[in-house]
Amino acid sequence: MADRFAWVCAFWLHLVLFAVLNNAAYWSVDAPSPPEPVSVEILEEPLLRPAPPPVPPLIERPSRPDISARPAPAETPRSGTDGSANSWITATSLLASSVLSDPRSAQAREALATLTGEDSGEQLCALEAMEQVRKDKPDFRPTRLAPHAFRNSRRKGDMVLVPAGAIRSNRVWYEIAYRCRLAVGGAEITAFEYAFGKEIDRSLWDEHGLAPIH
Repeated sequence: MADRFAWVCAFWLHLVLFAVLNNAAYWSVDAPSPPEPVSVEILEEPLLRPAPPPVPPLIERPSRPDISARPAPAETPRSGTDGSANSWITATSLLASSVLSDPRSAQAREALATLTGEDSGEQLCALEAMEQVRKDKPDFRPTRLAPHAFRNSRRKGDMVLVPAGAIRSNRVWYEIAYRCRLAVGGAEITAFEYAFGKEIDRSLWDEHGLAPIH
């Protein structure tokens, strides 16, 4: 019995020792180390990108020449558009009244009625000038007339005198002068004559308020 007990004790002792050694071997295995972190540099994009350099204009605009020493158009336009000597043209028929009597001119008649006698007569003569040029020059399309472009118009009795005005056709301004005789009360034209001049130099337009469109 004593020998058997010693054998059993020896068996359990070896079993415990084996378990201890086996467990120690298990814990001695190195656990895998975590991967080293990768270094990443973050580049922050600016909120506002720098503007690209300006593109130079394709065409260099020349500076406007000095026009202070240039003479304004003469009181009687210097020459016709064809270069011939200028002459006064006397109207053989008066046109403003027939234009204003057209139903399509109702707004123009109302506008004239709001003007004083002197201003109304000046506007009536300006309308006559445009219609006379339209009749005599079929290739012209007068759209605006500036009686005071280069010199002020004036009244002399029943006559409206425009010595150096400007008339626009197809977005180009031309010299014009005219004399317009009004009936008593200034509501009707009794005689009209005009002189048509040459094209006005473009460099003079801005200085004298001659708009190419409006």
